Amino acid sequence: MNRQTLITLTLLLLGQLGFAQKQLIELDIHSKKVGYFIKLEQKLGSKKFNTDQTYLEGGKVAQPEIFRRTEKNIPDLLVYYTYFEKDSTISKILYEWDVSNFDKKDNNKKPIEFEKNLITKYNQIVNFVSAKYGKSKSEGNLNELNLINDRKGLNRKDTWQPNDSLEIFSYVTISNYYKKDNFMTVNPTHKIRVYVNNVKKEKPLELNASQVKSLDATFSSFLTLLAADNFEETKKLFSSIIANTVTNEVLKQVKDNIKIDKKLELFKNGMQLLQDGNSYPLLQYKYSDDPSFPSKEYILVLFDSENKILDLRPMKQR
Repeated sequence: MNRQTLITLTLLLLGQLGFAQKQLIELDIHSKKVGYFIKLEQKLGSKKFNTDQTYLEGGKVAQPEIFRRTEKNIPDLLVYYTYFEKDSTISKILYEWDVSNFDKKDNNKKPIEFEKNLITKYNQIVNFVSAKYGKSKSEGNLNELNLINDRKGLNRKDTWQPNDSLEIFSYVTISNYYKKDNFMTVNPTHKIRVYVNNVKKEKPLELNASQVKSLDATFSSFLTLLAADNFEETKKLFSSIIANTVTNEVLKQVKDNIKIDKKLELFKNGMQLLQDGNSYPLLQYKYSDDPSFPSKEYILVLFDSENKILDLRPMKQR
């Protein structure tokens, strides 16, 4: 191989490496449609990732296109492309490195070198985004490695909002803490997430304190009646829109999927835009003993204009 050929091959390899690194986190989401990103993943050698989960989103968006990229020394990367049905423009991209996506066993502790690799990856992400949009608004740090074996673990989150149509949010949670008893299981967590959001300019509708109090009272009554197996009275709390679908069997299934003996706390409220073009009041609850961020399990409740339950879903984070 002559010198010129060697130089050419070297430049080609460097160019391919640069392409892969550049596209690891895509920040320009306003000028490209989902088809562009599907082709990008194909170029990167990613594989389509199928899941039986349904993702609840407002704003008339389609179910995400999900791809798996192979990684070394850290969890494989899952990339979720959520896009608007009307014109295929991107609503949100989620980048996720999470051991639990591919290994579901309990007490999945990892060696310190594995955790350090995750920290290095997260720092690379922060540096990459900050180089373009400036220093982030951050909470937490990744310096106290002794916290990896503590219940609260090692955590950091960063937010960038360079303009009124783009928001980038990232966080990392690293913990080897494990506890299991008769009431709950706390498993180790090894996870990085990065959200690149196409933020709508209009201010979202909010619920006032009186609305939240009234809706919360309805949900509290629902839990009390459900716990007592008083299904006939429970049905009266549901919207007339779905009344015919709420059977005793449905309520039994709901009860089986809610940890009825555990304390719940309200952590989010607002308005949810559905595909019928209407916005509905929404409350989200999490279990008080869940220390994870975001919560691994939560309950989403939608209400109609008469404060009756329109939809209720026990949800689990990916």
